[in-house]
Formats: sequence, structure tokens, C-alpha cells
Amino acid sequence: MELGYRTTIIVPAYNSEKTIEECLKNICNESKNLESEIIVIDDFSADRTFEIVKKFKTVKLIKLKKNKGVGYVRNLGARLAKHKTLCYIDSDLVISNNSIINLVKKLHQDKNIGSVSAIQEISNLNLISWSSNFVCLKSCYGFDKVEKEVEFSACASEFCVISKELLKQVGGWKSLRGAGGEEFDLGYKINQLNKKNIKIKAASYKAFYVSLYSRFKRIIDRTEKYIHIFLVKKKFDTQGSFATLNQAFSCLLTLLFLILILFSFYLNKSFIIFGLLILFIFQIITEHKFLIFAKKYFGLKMLFFSLFGIQVINIGILFGVMYFFLKMLNIKEKKFSIPF
Repeated sequence: MELGYRTTIIVPAYNSEKTIEECLKNICNESKNLESEIIVIDDFSADRTFEIVKKFKTVKLIKLKKNKGVGYVRNLGARLAKHKTLCYIDSDLVISNNSIINLVKKLHQDKNIGSVSAIQEISNLNLISWSSNFVCLKSCYGFDKVEKEVEFSACASEFCVISKELLKQVGGWKSLRGAGGEEFDLGYKINQLNKKNIKIKAASYKAFYVSLYSRFKRIIDRTEKYIHIFLVKKKFDTQGSFATLNQAFSCLLTLLFLILILFSFYLNKSFIIFGLLILFIFQIITEHKFLIFAKKYFGLKMLFFSLFGIQVINIGILFGVMYFFLKMLNIKEKKFSIPF
């Protein structure tokens, strides 16, 4: 046990009955490597999450009476933590050996580091939905060639460590509805203090990835929330996130695809076919590195499926942008409306 690294491990959980048991088994085993406490906060789950966690007698378990969102849960965990170093682990992960201690050691090595995160393994715990393998690839893309560590724009909230003092200094996690977006906000605030967000190879995890359809719905919500953060940052995020310049350009190509198809009844057929072909070629060029990556890990079938999956993700982002503008218009209408 490393007595010099006192750490509070915080696990936000929401409807996690499929993964929480294996997740906690690994956490409990890894917690023996350092002086630690484990706090699981059940964000008003509707399944058996609470009952499963109760089996772990060394875990401090809290159940909220109302769903508050993961940002709120992470801040609550920080307030309850008795140690100065905080380790956040999502409930749908299975962490690898020595990952927690390696993250904590790295955090304390350099005062210029604000957060340290693990790198996801190209492995999917969801064995039911084949399309979730595509989601796995999109989530893991950009980190497969990291040899030791890489600087990242976001604080990869699914498995990271940060000091309690620094988290308080930046104002904590942003409490957004549901989950998603808070990692970009916190990463930006850490960078504003001239500190780095680092991902290291010596810490890793496997994750349970949702189906492409579920990811599509989440992307709409996450995009709407992300645009608010993007307008503050005024720049895209680093490779490995869904919020890159390359992803934005790919979305633009998909939008042009849709526009051409929409006006196919009014424009010359030859022009439409030529335009679609040119756009398809440009998208292949834009996404070629990811397509090679997809084929390498999941074969030729995944390469062709990825051509479809990329469009689904891009359409989700486009819907998210529309959702953002619709909400902004609604806010303006309420702001400037004159009551009777």
C-alpha cells in the first residue's frame, strides 16, 4: 500500500446494473495499492444498481432521491471526499491493473499537470450490439499510437485523477443535464490556469459502449451542450474527441450530401450524381485514417459499416446544432415577449 498517495475514488452510477459489479471488483482490488476510500453515488437509478453495490461492504454508498446529472454527482463526491486526491471512474468501465496508482503518481510528479486520465483499450464489453463496436472505435480513435503519454484538451472524466484543491479552484464540474460536455468545460478551465490535461498509457480501461442508435441520440444532446463551451473556447478539441476540426469538416460534407439529395428533384441528375461522387471522395479522404483504423481492429465488414456509421454520427451532430439554435430562439422569444 502506497501511504503517500491518499485518494478518494468516486464512482457516479446511473442504471449500471450490467457493469457495476465487475467495475467495483476491479476498483476494490486496485484500491489496495494505496490508502483510499471508495464512494459510489447512485444518481436515482431505476434498475438494480443500488442493490448490487450494497454487496460491497467497503464501499460508501449514497443514493440520490432525484436524478441530478453526472456533473452534480461528481461535485458531491468531491465534497464528501476525505482525501485531497480525487479519482473519478465511470460505472461502465473495467480498469486495468495498477491504473489508479499510476494516474496518482503522474499527477504528483509535475505541478504543471492539472488532470491525468487513462487511455481506453480497443475492447468493447458490450457483446450484444454489434454496432457498438463502431462506437468503441470512434471513442478509441486517436490514442492507439500513444507510446507513453499525450496532452489532451479535455479532462477525460470517465477515468481521471485531479486534486481536490484544483477542482475547487476552477469551480468544480459544470452541472449539465444528463451526462456529456462537462469534461470539455473542466479541461478548458484547467488549461486557463496554464496546467495540462494528460492521458497516460500506463493506465487503461475497457468500456461498455452503447449501440450506434443510442450514441446517435446522445450525440444530439452532447452537441447542443458542447456548442456553449465551444463559443467560450473558440477552438476545437484535440484528436481523440468528437469535437475536432476534422469532425466538423466531415459534418459539413454530410450536410452537403443531404442538401444535394433534398434538391435532387429540382437539379440536373448528372449534376447530382457528380456532386455526390465528389463529396464521397472528399469524405473518404477526410476519414481515411479512421477507416484504416476500423479495418485494422474489426475487419473489412467494419470498414464498410463505418462509411454508414460516420454519416449517422454526423447527422446526430447536425441535429445537435439545430437543437442549439432552436433553444436559443426559444430563449430569445421568452426574453423579449411582452406579457399581457
